Amino acid sequence: MTDSNMLAMAHRNMRPGRASLVGRVIRYALRSWFRLSTLGATAYRAPGETELAQIESGFRALDMPCEDLRLDVAEFSNFAIRFPFPSSYYDGLHGTLHVEKQLEHFVAWKLLGLEHADRGAYVDIAACASPWARLLRNAGVDAYAIDLEVDAAFESLHYYRQENATQSTFVAGSIFGASLQCAFEMFVGEDDHGLIIELARILAPGGRAVISPLYTHTHPCYYQTPEFYGAPVGDAGATAYVRRGAWGVQASRKYSPQTLRTRVWDVAMKHGLQPRLLVLRNKMDFGQDIYLHFVLVLEKPAGVFL
Repeated sequence: MTDSNMLAMAHRNMRPGRASLVGRVIRYALRSWFRLSTLGATAYRAPGETELAQIESGFRALDMPCEDLRLDVAEFSNFAIRFPFPSSYYDGLHGTLHVEKQLEHFVAWKLLGLEHADRGAYVDIAACASPWARLLRNAGVDAYAIDLEVDAAFESLHYYRQENATQSTFVAGSIFGASLQCAFEMFVGEDDHGLIIELARILAPGGRAVISPLYTHTHPCYYQTPEFYGAPVGDAGATAYVRRGAWGVQASRKYSPQTLRTRVWDVAMKHGLQPRLLVLRNKMDFGQDIYLHFVLVLEKPAGVFL
């Protein structure tokens, strides 16, 4: 079996969810094989607080100022009650990821002013299995969700669309707000450029896109889960790591200050968007396991028409 055929079989058989007995056996065997095949690979480690401070200094040195972002705990608690993500979302209501994911969506809610439902259309980009667009629709927001695949739970909803976010069907200047929650890092190759260019096209003058978290590191790098480790999909010159304990990630990019400047910041400005970097200063107020730190905001000036 060729490497490409092995990867294709792994992708089909290692997806989470229910499977037949034979499917579970195949999944277990494949995962065991890939774990063994990556034993010698260097595991990914997220930057600690000292490294995050170093990264922030690197941003400032490259003329990318960082603004303070502080969120109100009581306001977040009210948000979580108003928009109850289901208990099955990520690791459940009492898991460490549930609050993190709610907080990422709260950032979009706040920074995009989604409480003003009459402002226009909003799109959740690379939504995966998120109920966010449906929750917003129930609150009166003209919300859409797009991804390369639509989860079966949302297939009947017209506002969940199977689309490539770098070449969407939205009319130019028709979107007042867009956000990506834990997704921008998955836009491998030149797709991060492509997404920025597409945002410049679809955002209305005065519109805004929010990326949270913006994943960074002290050096350009990416991680791959064991079944994809070694596949040449990461950026040239970036360090490749393996991410154990997870599956299904071809490459998750972590920008260094320099690569953020060249791959994102400069591209955004070239296409008429104004980038801003925010730093969540009080993340510990929301729990010890919160890792949301940097947030990227891309704004289309009110006088810009593309």
